[in-house]
Amino acid sequence: MPAALPLPGELLPLDPELTERLDSIRWTMRTGPLLDTLIDHLVNDLGEPTETLTSLDRLAAATGQDVDDVRLALAELVKSGDARVQRGEEPADAERLEAHRRFRLVMDWEDFHENRIQVSRG
Repeated sequence: MPAALPLPGELLPLDPELTERLDSIRWTMRTGPLLDTLIDHLVNDLGEPTETLTSLDRLAAATGQDVDDVRLALAELVKSGDARVQRGEEPADAERLEAHRRFRLVMDWEDFHENRIQVSRG
């Protein structure tokens, strides 16, 4: 048995649109739980702050995630337009943040609540 099963596109001829859609679904399945954990921390632990001075290390410790997973979740949050990452007054690249360096996470909660569905576990 192979360590990892082949992807559908490796076995079947798929058109580019279907390949792109499958890649998007796989990416969402990978990043979705990471993003949910980060959002849960921002909403339930911090009370939806508009701006937070933090670091990847701090977010990882607070959410119980690996620093690279937090970086990935943060990058997805920025990509969706729900947040900005800044170092000082300059925008920062969420994917290239160093684990220990502080940055400002600026959330757009109005956009977030308007464009996302959030299910609470009771």
